[in-house]
Amino acid sequence: MLSANFTQTHLFGAIKTAGNLKADLLNTNTLFSREEIVKMEKSQPADKVILSLNYETGKLSFLLRNSRFGKTAVPFSNNRPDEHFSPKILTDISVAYRPNVWLTLTAVANNVFNVYPDRIKDFRNTGEGIFLYAQEAMPFGFNGGYYFVSMAFSF
Repeated sequence: MLSANFTQTHLFGAIKTAGNLKADLLNTNTLFSREEIVKMEKSQPADKVILSLNYETGKLSFLLRNSRFGKTAVPFSNNRPDEHFSPKILTDISVAYRPNVWLTLTAVANNVFNVYPDRIKDFRNTGEGIFLYAQEAMPFGFNGGYYFVSMAFSF
């Protein structure tokens, strides 16, 4: 199975303030600054593609899934450079065994190749080294691969 999503977000028109606020540069730039515009337009990937293969034979079933997340960006203020992050592909694998109609055992490896998002490149954008990854522009987690076994009962 192949699925894909391609999106473009562009803001246009003048920024409008609430009726009880003056429409001056201070209010307009504070409420919806350049950073907010970049977050809206670039912090989520413009594309995501998922290719998965399901195969079942007898009591066994297999799943192989690749998910590609497109590039993202996050803005920073105070004359610090914006950060840009490359596309990434995550691979998930699962194997299920159904010895009878009421029991299924499944082994899962999500993000099996332990892919991480790009790290923030400019130290000034890390909060003195606290944040290694951009919180606003991460379409997947920064914990790497994880693996588990599950058991399901059907009644």
